[in-house]
Amino acid sequence: MLNKVILSITLLLVSVSSFANPEHQKIAGVIQKYFDGSSKGKPHLLSEAFTDSLELQHVKEGKLVRWQGADYISRFKPGKTNGRIGNIVSIDVTGNAAVVKATIKAGKTLFTDYLLLLKLEAGWKITNKTFTKQKLN
Repeated sequence: MLNKVILSITLLLVSVSSFANPEHQKIAGVIQKYFDGSSKGKPHLLSEAFTDSLELQHVKEGKLVRWQGADYISRFKPGKTNGRIGNIVSIDVTGNAAVVKATIKAGKTLFTDYLLLLKLEAGWKITNKTFTKQKLN
């Protein structure tokens, strides 16, 4: 029991300290724009979070599917909310590059996103999104 408590405290401190890094906080802000834009019907926030060259990728029936960010953003209509709930799992930063693992619960589907970001003159931007999805019970 004591080992579980110590492990829980250690994990909490590691996760809290990782978000104490100012770059992590800036990246988390970009990811929050992505979450809010896609769940609260605010496509302009998605445009702010993504580069114009954003590409999305996933596997469907064993084949790679790719499409452009503008097509993805167009799926979200202003003012139309959908109840998606996003959560940042991890942030890893090296210099001006970062990768974020995030989950999004949308109804009975859980998406796991791997988001690549670069720090540009305008700040951190999502350049690529690779995802997988699974049905929840």
